[in-house]
Amino acid sequence: MRKLDLSQLAGMNEHFRRHSFEFFLDSMVRLGLKNIELWAASPHLYMEAVTFSEVKKIRKEIEKRQLQLICVTPEQCIYPINIAAKEHSVRNRSINYFIKSLEVTKELGASMLQIVPGKGYYDEPVEEAWKRARDAIETIVKKAQELDITVVLEALELKESNLIHHSTDLKRMLTEVDSAHLQAVIDTASMAAAGETFEQCFRELGKDLRHIHFVDSGHLAPGDGNLPLIQYLQEISDHDYQGFLTVELVGSRYIADPIKPLENALAYLGVRD
Repeated sequence: MRKLDLSQLAGMNEHFRRHSFEFFLDSMVRLGLKNIELWAASPHLYMEAVTFSEVKKIRKEIEKRQLQLICVTPEQCIYPINIAAKEHSVRNRSINYFIKSLEVTKELGASMLQIVPGKGYYDEPVEEAWKRARDAIETIVKKAQELDITVVLEALELKESNLIHHSTDLKRMLTEVDSAHLQAVIDTASMAAAGETFEQCFRELGKDLRHIHFVDSGHLAPGDGNLPLIQYLQEISDHDYQGFLTVELVGSRYIADPIKPLENALAYLGVRD
């Protein structure tokens, strides 16, 4: 199996939310990571409140450490953001949230913005919510095309959304929107919950599998859960995937010491420089 290079791996600041953004950046340098994915949320960067002057300062902090920002992921699961909402005010606010997110992404010098499909009411026909999500994604992607940014769409678990769970669902949405500026991101935790493997995802999505969130079960650090991550790496290697893998850790388990789980993950994955 081709060894995973540090140059393909990215750190993320979600489990650094009780530490300063500068501490997160310095930690990435200390770990030897060259790439980061920005979880855009309070306190580091709250999308609805951040000014473009503040965005420029954030970019300067990233660049002076010679880190590459590969993707911006605005918080959209905890916050009241839902592009498939039945209520016009919620849906319109959510669309505007992502339009600004695209502008911020451009200002930060990143080339990808990650989104999820939102959710409909579970007591209404799924197709109604699907149409609302598709229309919203079309609007967002049109802006992305203007800014030359790729939007990467992620599937969610059933407990999170009733719209997109499988690679076939992702493929359907990509086909219906039909834009070179919309591709897919696969999250290993969600993929496993859907009962899929990377073999299935690559077969369904092909080159549209643009990005990967590489975590263990429950969004734990690699090695702390029970997913067959080494098998996943083999499947990724077999398909000559050239994109990035972000270690996206979620929850309170790693809040007090956010560096240690990343050190352990690098050792578990056998990552080399």
